[in-house]
Amino acid sequence: MIHARPLAAGVLALSLASTAPVQADTLFGVYAGAGTWQQGYSGDVRSGISTVDIEDDLGLDDDDSVILYAALEHGVPVLPNVRAQYYTLDVDADNRLSRSIEFNGDVFSVAEDVLTMVDLTQTDAVLYYELLDNVVSLDLGLSISLVEGSIEVASLSAQSSADFDEVVPMLYTAVRADLPFTGLWVGAQAQGISYDDNTLIGFDAKIGYKSSVGLGIEAGYRAVQIELDAFDDVELAKVDVKGPYAAINFHF
Repeated sequence: MIHARPLAAGVLALSLASTAPVQADTLFGVYAGAGTWQQGYSGDVRSGISTVDIEDDLGLDDDDSVILYAALEHGVPVLPNVRAQYYTLDVDADNRLSRSIEFNGDVFSVAEDVLTMVDLTQTDAVLYYELLDNVVSLDLGLSISLVEGSIEVASLSAQSSADFDEVVPMLYTAVRADLPFTGLWVGAQAQGISYDDNTLIGFDAKIGYKSSVGLGIEAGYRAVQIELDAFDDVELAKVDVKGPYAAINFHF
């Protein structure tokens, strides 16, 4: 369960944003983008006795994933803009164990070949206000994220899986600066929360180009830090996912 304290903090920040002066020249706009993220993984998970290194023990390596986003902006000051975004982490790996590990009640022995399948999705619904909307734009809001995932470890002798899902409220901010008359822009986006022993933080920095017809491209670097304590079958997870990404986008 998510405690009331971080949720209340997020609602308060969003309420303060709604009372700030909004400099919006957008009457109505739709933004959408799709791309790929080259992910590198590091960290540990525990579901039982053993703390398992996802690189050394399970052999997880770099992989690609899909990122999608869409946003609706308008010129009504009292109503927030809306953004939806989605990314996946879906990777398989095989490795020969250099030590025995226990995962969610099953033991996998040293020198045993194991196959690991990790599936994680994060779906965000963001309500935000534009505090600036000129050459430099600044957004502030609240993101409600649905985080769902599973980790399955299998060998010839055993098979075990750990599942988790949680709804997480996070603070959201984004900044962008346009280089006039060129179509070029640079920007950054961050969202996150930390409470008790749980942390979920996402950040990206990017550069892009928008053509006169609204079609554009963007590229940058994205990082996600996940720290979970006693989420469903997962007793502990500390995982970092980071790497470059590229996307096409459209504004109309």
